[in-house]
Amino acid sequence: MPREEWLEPNFMGKPMTMGGSGIVTTVDDYMRCARMLLGEGTLDGARILRPATVRLMTTDQLDPAIAAVRTGPPLTPEEARGSVGEFYWDGFPSMLFWVDPLQDMAVVFSTQKVDFNGTSHRDIRAAVYGGDYPGR
Repeated sequence: MPREEWLEPNFMGKPMTMGGSGIVTTVDDYMRCARMLLGEGTLDGARILRPATVRLMTTDQLDPAIAAVRTGPPLTPEEARGSVGEFYWDGFPSMLFWVDPLQDMAVVFSTQKVDFNGTSHRDIRAAVYGGDYPGR
């Protein structure tokens, strides 16, 4: 994607005020953040956030049209696999991360595929959880 379509309008000299766009990090640091959330605010023995803060961050508080916390098991085989209580976020170039406390797992799926591709999200979850994972 040309710089003038993505990088410059969102980063170059602009304040980072929109929470839904603009993360600038490495995949390793993204995973460290996911592991810290999995650890209820602790990473490598250091307390970053209080457990109560992480619990608040990972409860379903968004508009019902926006899913970021799994509140029920997958209802069909076509739905992305995962455990009740997992939390996740995806991004414009088909990026995805999720934390599944029930499975003691944090995943960062780093890709730069434009246009957004939800099929790859379903496929990576199937690969991670296995073909017979019921999502319960």
